Amino acid sequence: MRDETREFTPAVIADRTRAYVRENFLYMRPDWPLKDDDPLFGGGVIDSIGVIELVGFLQREFGCTLEEDEITERNLGSVAAIARFLHAKCNGGGVRAA
Repeated sequence: MRDETREFTPAVIADRTRAYVRENFLYMRPDWPLKDDDPLFGGGVIDSIGVIELVGFLQREFGCTLEEDEITERNLGSVAAIARFLHAKCNGGGVRAA
């Protein structure tokens, strides 16, 4: 559960997201060199069902609701994109980056 007094930095968001992706989507390929700018969709990492799982994780982990129109490749297409988007959205930025 999110500590409402703590701001998540992009680095913390990236670290937790990367760990989640490795544990849940790359567990059969532990030597996969996942970099923060690697595409998560279309590259064999996360499929359409995986997107739903990823969104659920992000909402639970960071206490921030993602609207349907925010679930885009631009916002969630890489670990780096997720970190930028969630940092802006969940830390009071009110950003709706589509």
